[in-house]
Amino acid sequence: MAAREHSPEGLLARVGARVAARVRPGQSVCAAFSGGLDSTVLLDLLAKLRDGQGFALAALHVHHGLSRNADRWAEACAAFAASRGVPLRVERVTVDRVHPAGLEAAARVARHAVFAGAGADFLALAHHRDDQAETVLLQALRGTGMKGLSAMADARAVGGAVWLRPLLEEPRETLVEHARAAGLDWVEDESNELTAFDRNFLRHEAMPVLERRFPQYRESLARLARHAASASELLETLACEDADRIAEGDGVSAEGLAALEPLRRANVLRHFLAARGLPMPGDARLADMARQLVTARDDARVLLLHGGRALVRHRGVILVEEPPRRAGWEVAWHGEAELSLGAGRGAVRFVTATGEGIALDRVKGGRWRFASRAGGERIRLREGGPTRTLKNLLQEHAVPAWRRARLPLLFEGDRLVWVPGIGIAADFHALGPGLLPQWEG
Repeated sequence: MAAREHSPEGLLARVGARVAARVRPGQSVCAAFSGGLDSTVLLDLLAKLRDGQGFALAALHVHHGLSRNADRWAEACAAFAASRGVPLRVERVTVDRVHPAGLEAAARVARHAVFAGAGADFLALAHHRDDQAETVLLQALRGTGMKGLSAMADARAVGGAVWLRPLLEEPRETLVEHARAAGLDWVEDESNELTAFDRNFLRHEAMPVLERRFPQYRESLARLARHAASASELLETLACEDADRIAEGDGVSAEGLAALEPLRRANVLRHFLAARGLPMPGDARLADMARQLVTARDDARVLLLHGGRALVRHRGVILVEEPPRRAGWEVAWHGEAELSLGAGRGAVRFVTATGEGIALDRVKGGRWRFASRAGGERIRLREGGPTRTLKNLLQEHAVPAWRRARLPLLFEGDRLVWVPGIGIAADFHALGPGLLPQWEG
């Protein structure tokens, strides 16, 4: 694409055309405004377009409280918004610093929760073409599917609003040139330089190397995202057709699912889970779920726990239900060094250790609890190893049936973390400081 097509001189007209194609006069637009370069340019452009296009404009700043400069950034945002006659709302959030997916993901979760309550027809986001390239590459490195490679859409319905990205086709260089020409001031978030975060590592370490050999990599990755979005749409269309054909009330026919060839079967099962708000399992887990659901006897009742719900096969129909109530008992754990589990169940002591036990930084947060078996529990004991059913592991370790019923299982949320005599889930293994649980039953 020729450089002149992304000149800063034509930026206002290009963004105006994209906004006008979506937003009707009288509708409301709320700009997510961090105060950084990208969102400052976006708010500046939207303020210039507001009167001519007839939409209502507001701004929303999420105060994460992670930087010592956070208050100063909020003040700078308020001053800039006021200079453009744009009402600004500042929302303070508490970020889970021990989130299993990391601080970056935790901040995004908190931010998106605020975005969901923006209260406008459109939420305008300042992502640009460089962001899109980074997102595609990150998703590819995580082994995602077509939907993940589609990365960010220029417009997407989320809840009752549309998330709009009118800068998505623009390179960051164009935004920098516009900001300098317009004399705009913006804040610099020092965390953007921390290469401990995956996106920052790509931006500062990997992308410059790619650019030396592949100067058009941004355009190529953006094109890949468009092709992936088209492929994802075709897969979704096929999944809808297949799911409609084998539908049985609120579920799908196990016989109909079994009749599909494996790739289409997996496609329908992903669609079935997504339509019910359940997280996507990995390929191995999905294949195992499909195997159990389609190979069971006609009179068998299969129950698989996934994402806090129960995937069941009953009388030949696959359904999603609320999980069965846990039989037995449950005791919350808040990090105590020793915890009594109640009459007849003994106690669990936690011994400090290094390089073994449960990683200490994983313990500081989450919803931890001990509970008895409910059936269907699974755990992966070593990195790169298979996820195993607890039933099979107990059989392999020759744990007698009477003892299985008494075992105190440690969960974080719905994830099984520790089984006495069996081991600790690989994702929770301590590399540094840890807590080694010991059951005295």
